[in-house]
Amino acid sequence: MAYILSYTKTGIGTYAYNVPYEVPETAYNCDWEHSMHLAISDDGINYTALRNNTGILFPKCSFAEGNPMGVTKTLQDPWIFRMADGTFGVAAVRRNQNAPDPFSVGCMMLFTSKNLVRYEENGFLKLSDGEIKNPRCRWEAERNVYYVEWETKEGVFCGCTKDFKKICEEKECENPLFENACDYGIENAVPGNVIEVSDAEADYIRKHFDVIYNIGVMPMEVEANVGEILCFDSLPKATMCYSDGSTHKKMVEWDKAAFAAIDFMKPGEYKVPGEVQQKVWPFPMPLSCKSGTSVGEQGGMSDPCVTYYAGKYYLTSSGGNPIVMRVGNTIEEAFAGKVIEIPIQCDPEDHLGTWAAELHIIKDVPYLFVALCSQTGQSVRAHVLRCNGNPQNPHDWEQPRLCIKPNGNVLTEGGISLDMTYFCVEGIHYVMWSDRKVPTGNLDFRTAEPADIYIATVDPDAPWQCTSEPQCILRPVYGWDRYGTNVDEGPYLLRRGDDLFITISGSSTGIADLYNLGFLHAKVGNNLLTAAGWDWIPYPFLTKESVENQYGPGHNNFIKDPQTGDDLMVYHAVPHDADGKVLGRKPGIRRVHWAASGYPYLEMTKERDLNPKYKNVTMKITVK
Repeated sequence: MAYILSYTKTGIGTYAYNVPYEVPETAYNCDWEHSMHLAISDDGINYTALRNNTGILFPKCSFAEGNPMGVTKTLQDPWIFRMADGTFGVAAVRRNQNAPDPFSVGCMMLFTSKNLVRYEENGFLKLSDGEIKNPRCRWEAERNVYYVEWETKEGVFCGCTKDFKKICEEKECENPLFENACDYGIENAVPGNVIEVSDAEADYIRKHFDVIYNIGVMPMEVEANVGEILCFDSLPKATMCYSDGSTHKKMVEWDKAAFAAIDFMKPGEYKVPGEVQQKVWPFPMPLSCKSGTSVGEQGGMSDPCVTYYAGKYYLTSSGGNPIVMRVGNTIEEAFAGKVIEIPIQCDPEDHLGTWAAELHIIKDVPYLFVALCSQTGQSVRAHVLRCNGNPQNPHDWEQPRLCIKPNGNVLTEGGISLDMTYFCVEGIHYVMWSDRKVPTGNLDFRTAEPADIYIATVDPDAPWQCTSEPQCILRPVYGWDRYGTNVDEGPYLLRRGDDLFITISGSSTGIADLYNLGFLHAKVGNNLLTAAGWDWIPYPFLTKESVENQYGPGHNNFIKDPQTGDDLMVYHAVPHDADGKVLGRKPGIRRVHWAASGYPYLEMTKERDLNPKYKNVTMKITVK
């Protein structure tokens, strides 16, 4: 048996962003904090906040209220209860950020869940003509009804319902049955209630929402027949065990002398000590810089992307004109390696910007996917450059071609297209990008419509040419990807077997601290050109709370570690100095851990990855 606490956080005011310039947007903390959070306890006394004390259940925004940007919805007073069938319900009050929601005033919003990990919105139960708070509910099997309590400015009321369509037996409640839990010491918590869950239910919740860390190493035993001489270079890796039940194989530096002392010509047992190897990357990654560029000298970088091609690793990012590409013999060397400048022909007065350049190899030909922009907001357009020779030779790159629809029109008329990525699944070539309508002609966060994710197929011999009509598969609908600005952008594919994960960077673009990473998920065989073919996981996987002093993590790519075979995430994040001053976006690298849930875990820090007590291992070799 375990216990789950539901709560929100205070959500007061706006996010304080410590930069010496004016920020073109305001981020209301209620968007982020007025969502249902969960904490877990084994004894009902000591609670651990899950998902780093961030929200798990966010209500969807509304695009049906006459506002093209949509209306951000928030939750207050969440209350978890058991449904008649033993699954879970959540009663809550929906609001428009910090204000009443005129479309649900007096209503209890209902969510249902099989496991307290994923939820479905199940409409509203009207309880009052005026505002309510603290809706509470329980199933009463003996009466075959749900008993409901709620508060208004007139007092506490109660009633019952069989189907959450209509409240019956409504009356003033003289002796309320429910009261809120305490906050159990969780920072800024506004508590809802506590509910008991089974050990199996608790284990499932922990696998999805708890911090994952190294808790052991599997025993290592190898057998050989007499006369069978094992190869030192083929000795096994160590299988590390983690708190969620997952494992990860790590290389070991085995003791050569101890191994050489083994007599494989007679039976016996031998022990070979070793040291588990852990790859660690500094944050931020040190960068080489182009002389005279302040960004390079400060070591800053947005939207880093590392790509392997023909024995070299190439690092691209956002910048100006020329496009800057770095190259090295290893992933690490690419950050501090040779700088290549690819100039774009344009008016010298145009102050051309190059956003989120990505190098992709299609049919063994290098292409750069990049958004080019000038001084006007509607000028941001996805382009592709083709290389006709050596990518390290700037003269071998063709000038950019505008990405176009099958009919030859630009991707977005009256708007912008950016952050285009490419991938191939089962022989079909796709591009995916962020697309945004800009009605005023200027990129003003207060009037621009949301940045949505689109997908289309392309001609692999001319990947700027879409061969299917672009389809919108994702819009920013939750408080966490509407925090500051309504943005979903920066898609990039991570594939594992038949599972396709697309990272999406969401939330504020003007307040860099607030960037988050979420996942679209699909299976090979799904129709990837439809929204129904993708599952938008409704909570973020990487936030400013995930890793200490790495705010606004996002806009990443993935690449294989050539030594270990691990998936690596290349990303940017924002450190702060000792006074809390923002130091700008910096690049980093981290191992992707594959959790027992089947999802990528993006928070595997050095300390979580390898407990020092399991660094030294011993292998038993039995000759028989």
